[in-house]
Amino acid sequence: MRVAIDARLLTGTYTGDRTYWRGLLKAFGELLNPDEHRLILFSTRPIPEGTLPQLPVYERAVAPTRNERLWSLIRLPQLAMRHKCDLVHTQYTVSPFFRIPAITTVHDISFLIEPRWFRLKDRVLLRLSVPVSCRRAKFVLTVSETSREDIIQLLHLPPEKVIATPNGVPEGFHPLDKHEAHAWARKQYGIEPPFALAVGVLQPRKNWELALLAVHVAREEYKLPVRLVLTGKPGWAQRPLEQLKRELDAREWLIETGYVPDEHLVWLYNAADVVLYPSFYEGFGLPPLEAMACGTPVVASNSGALPEVVGSGGILLPPDEPGLWANAIRTVLENESFREALRQRALQQARRFSWRTTAERTLEAYQKALSAG
Repeated sequence: MRVAIDARLLTGTYTGDRTYWRGLLKAFGELLNPDEHRLILFSTRPIPEGTLPQLPVYERAVAPTRNERLWSLIRLPQLAMRHKCDLVHTQYTVSPFFRIPAITTVHDISFLIEPRWFRLKDRVLLRLSVPVSCRRAKFVLTVSETSREDIIQLLHLPPEKVIATPNGVPEGFHPLDKHEAHAWARKQYGIEPPFALAVGVLQPRKNWELALLAVHVAREEYKLPVRLVLTGKPGWAQRPLEQLKRELDAREWLIETGYVPDEHLVWLYNAADVVLYPSFYEGFGLPPLEAMACGTPVVASNSGALPEVVGSGGILLPPDEPGLWANAIRTVLENESFREALRQRALQQARRFSWRTTAERTLEAYQKALSAG
């Protein structure tokens, strides 16, 4: 079996999409026999060294372009034919010009659940491309049962066509010595404990206003000297967040690091006293899983797929009740026995998620697609 992989996301910055493809492909490298399977990694730029191990199961093919959309539409089908691929695996979009079975991964369809979370241009493009691509695909893979049900219902797809292949724990996230983590955070970012950590792109769906309000209430009502560290690359529609910062006079206790790489995140997770993830909706939610794998207490919203991911390994609360979140912060910071019990449950919950399982389920989908022609 020769599988064409749209590997362009492996050439970009560290995001959830890149984490998915790297985790899946690395697990394939351990699972697949190169005498029987080959993964042809097509990209418009070279994949950086170290992203994937040097294994014979991978074949790399770089095809530069000036237009990414035309590359997806026309160039990738041509490349798949030229390299004699049997199957293609893409993300979100499937060109009508493929002459081989196609599988696409759709992490979520939040653009249909709440359009206001997206810029008009992105919303229009997603509405035009994703539903028709899902109809073209032999199978649609997604990363949670919640997202699977959303896709079936909102895109009117047969249940047997949509397969949940949950993410695994990203590589490199594990417990570290707390004192060493504090020293590292102090040296690299000037962060003093205790602090709550929020990780993600600064955009409306992530609901970072609630994180600000929760820490503000914890400081004002419970007199906790807790800070908020907000980590993530800039997104869009940040005016409400900026206005709230001014209203709360958050300069004294808010630290914004901007985007940080994964090798920094593991230290920040371990240094944090609690991780806040108040997103209105997630198709999965990698930051809570990363935090739990580090043994850090998590407070997450009870929306979307987050209950699936967090389970009993964290605290789940409504994404519109800052008082409840402030009380959860207080409980984690002040109750040592509760904090330790939550830490153990977090580690146990994180162990349920494996990229090996993701790869096995994905391989089953490949085989079904080929047998169906």
